Amino acid sequence: MNVILSYGFGVDSTAILLRWIAEPETRDFPLKDLVVISAQTGNEWEETGRLVETHVYPLLARHGIRTVQVARKSASQTDGITVLNDTTTPTLCHIRPTAERPYYTLAAEMLTNGTIPQSGGTRKCSIKAKGWPLDYWISRHTSGAGFRHVVGFEANETSRMVRDMREGKVPGRIPSYPLIEWGWDRDACLRYIRAQLGVEWPKSACAFCPYAFALRDGGRNRTIARYLANPEEAMLPLLMEYAAVALNPRQGLIGGERLADVLAAHPGTADLLARFAAVLDADEWGVYDVRRAFRARHGDVMRPGTAVRSIERLTTGTRTQTLDYLHDLAAARNTRVQNERGYHRVWLTERGLYYPCREHALVAAPARAVEKVNAQFGQVWDSAAATPSQLTLWSREAS
Repeated sequence: MNVILSYGFGVDSTAILLRWIAEPETRDFPLKDLVVISAQTGNEWEETGRLVETHVYPLLARHGIRTVQVARKSASQTDGITVLNDTTTPTLCHIRPTAERPYYTLAAEMLTNGTIPQSGGTRKCSIKAKGWPLDYWISRHTSGAGFRHVVGFEANETSRMVRDMREGKVPGRIPSYPLIEWGWDRDACLRYIRAQLGVEWPKSACAFCPYAFALRDGGRNRTIARYLANPEEAMLPLLMEYAAVALNPRQGLIGGERLADVLAAHPGTADLLARFAAVLDADEWGVYDVRRAFRARHGDVMRPGTAVRSIERLTTGTRTQTLDYLHDLAAARNTRVQNERGYHRVWLTERGLYYPCREHALVAAPARAVEKVNAQFGQVWDSAAATPSQLTLWSREAS
């Protein structure tokens, strides 16, 4: 039976690999039966890729362990996946697409949709960018035969283990959780890696992952320190957030809180933010017509339901050119451009207090988002026009 380890390049799965290689008695299978598979999002930290190439891949190559890297081929799952390598002598960790090995990155999806990863509820970005490509390759590799699927949940993550056991989608999957069996938490994994390799292994994540900023484990300070040590890594998260907030002022990379604000309040970030300002100035810009309509949840006028959106790009140019164009549009409509903390908008309709309602704005933003209209937009937009006014609702309540 094949043993397939989902290797996310992080502390947990690295500790499992190292112990299996250094202590054969901790596994009940030969290494020739092991497959180490990774899904590339295209946005992992450069530091992580270097550590994997320096310390882990040489070990896997020395022991002839089959190593597979996969990624999404495009935005559509119907196009399948790209197999970046499938080898017993791995050398390169393909954390970035190249001309020779192109693939669809999570950042490309976020930028073209004008949004950011959401930190509440299901981790949809991880499911799409990691879980789905892994399941795709594994299901075709195993063809329904039984296999052991090893996942690096820590000893204190039994709730995740239970959820994972229920959600397995590949036929023949037998889940396995060595760290839970060994009673190893994150500190134990870090100590083992340090003893084996003599290095401190960082947290694996996309450089813009909102979960990396978790306050409970010091993630915010740790991530900001990584940005300060590697300023180039901060440019994409800041650009992604700026483009998303321009289209929707209620966005924010860190659970609704803006990364730019968090960095501005942190000591020593002035040079980093100045660098980002230069990136914004050098980018191509556009003026977008953004309309958003909101349903009422279950008919409750006080609770927003699902929103639908229409984005139309009106023009592109330099930042200065698009701001001039936006001012011209405002003048033609007898209104003005509002500078909302560095974001320039012309509000044509602002969101109401009750639902359903709608909002309409012209905005200047980096020209990354593509034009897109939700399939149900027209219907929801038209129905939201009949929203009762605040005055009408107050009259009803008074009566």
